[in-house]
Amino acid sequence: MPLPSERLVGWLAPKWIVAAVALAAVVMLASYDPRLGFAAGALFGGVIAVWLYLALRYGSLSGARSVRSSIVETAAVHSRNRRKAEARTGLGAQQRPDPTQRP
Repeated sequence: MPLPSERLVGWLAPKWIVAAVALAAVVMLASYDPRLGFAAGALFGGVIAVWLYLALRYGSLSGARSVRSSIVETAAVHSRNRRKAEARTGLGAQQRPDPTQRP
């Protein structure tokens, strides 16, 4: 059954770790050479702008329900229904006959 995506610790998602490392790299470049830092900052800002546009237009920030979450929810509903049916009938998953046990 599909599982919901994991977070590392509470609100800390991997995308925020990547953003923090990129920001640290820009700061290190700026402390080494300001022009290089400004160029890296402009590149980083452009990547953020493209990501924000795509996230607002198509992605998680658009408010639309993701396909993955609907699949996870459907799988959970099917699993619950299966457990209810097994409990109601008293039967578990049926086993295939073992061909070595034939008379």
